[in-house]
Amino acid sequence: MTSSSAPLPLPVRVLVKGASTVGWTSFMGGPRTDLGFPRVIEQSLLQSGRPAEVRTYSVPSERTKSTLRTWEYEMIGYSPDVVVLVYGHYETIHLFLPHWLETLCSNKRARSGPVRTLVRKHIIRPVWLLLAQLQSKLDRIVKPTIRGDRPRRVAADLEKLIKHTQELHSPLVYLFELLPPAHRYSDWFPGMAARIGVMNETLEDLVTRIDKPNVRYLRVSEIVDTLADGDLDVATPDGFHYSPAMHRAIGERLADDIAAWADTQAHLRISGPRAVTDEQAG
Repeated sequence: MTSSSAPLPLPVRVLVKGASTVGWTSFMGGPRTDLGFPRVIEQSLLQSGRPAEVRTYSVPSERTKSTLRTWEYEMIGYSPDVVVLVYGHYETIHLFLPHWLETLCSNKRARSGPVRTLVRKHIIRPVWLLLAQLQSKLDRIVKPTIRGDRPRRVAADLEKLIKHTQELHSPLVYLFELLPPAHRYSDWFPGMAARIGVMNETLEDLVTRIDKPNVRYLRVSEIVDTLADGDLDVATPDGFHYSPAMHRAIGERLADDIAAWADTQAHLRISGPRAVTDEQAG
């Protein structure tokens, strides 16, 4: 017996990777309708009638080099059509504070217990705050971009990761422009804006050097201009993370771009068991 059902189109597979700016909204604790931009991508594609499947890997304070440890597990079997990479932000925050101390201070996976709680509250966090205050003072004296090796290392790690993704049947790849801290944290990290400026130039140069139409640079500042007249306090109220409205604007912008790209892909344009490639059709 032959089924009369129409063949189902193949969904667009989207994989999003990054630190807390990917998964957190500013501020957290809102209603379930406050979707992060990966969920907005999925929602927008589905509402437009295009099947989509979005996976997100968001780890607070994740450094770029960590992506090279996990990409095989996350990507090879999944074989994404689109890869969104939001990295380089953490590497611009601190002038000298070590990553391990930041992680120890704000670890979301820390075990409970009276002794552990007291140690974190009365030893680890006060030490971190004291060093952060010292760093803030030095950040006003020392050249903020003195650690010039950081952007180069981030770009090298991302270039290697993008090379790996292109071996997975050349997916569409996005790198994000990073936003400087809003007013809430500008005093704590006075040199961060300058470091982000250098990082953004490095990331954009990387995309230019790769020179592939399916490797793109998303100018997030343009979305801030459209949504909030360039006001970072509106776009990132807690100082770092996107507001729900900003997440939505980013997700909708990406969904539109992804849909236009998907229309050029034979496996996403032609559906069902009789699907053929453009070469076969010709």
